[in-house]
Amino acid sequence: MFRDRITRKRYRLARSLERAAAPERPHMGRGPRYLVHPEIALACAPSLRAMALALRDDAIVFGEDELRGIQSFITDGSSAFFGRDTTAAMRKAVGLQHAVLEPKPDDRGDGQVVTAGANVRYPSPALTGS
Repeated sequence: MFRDRITRKRYRLARSLERAAAPERPHMGRGPRYLVHPEIALACAPSLRAMALALRDDAIVFGEDELRGIQSFITDGSSAFFGRDTTAAMRKAVGLQHAVLEPKPDDRGDGQVVTAGANVRYPSPALTGS
């Protein structure tokens, strides 16, 4: 199951995406109450869960740049995910989802195109444009 480094990285990133999709409880002490505001987590949750599902699917090919983009969205404090603008965060999450899940040629040598849309069910029609 975890044969190589990239597979371990994909599964670890999928777990991180699922944790980021769940709204956090407020911290009652000094400092900010939330690292990620619950409204932003709820707005980005469908896209984050769709990306996590795609990361766990071995038939979909991911490059290092795509994985780095997803990881920076949920870990970099300057990304829209940690801000207060729900619309900007949701647009960035949906943009990442569509950039990651678009059909790409498979690098396994058979030259067929891997379509992520056939394997990933989108949770809402608003994200697919239909």
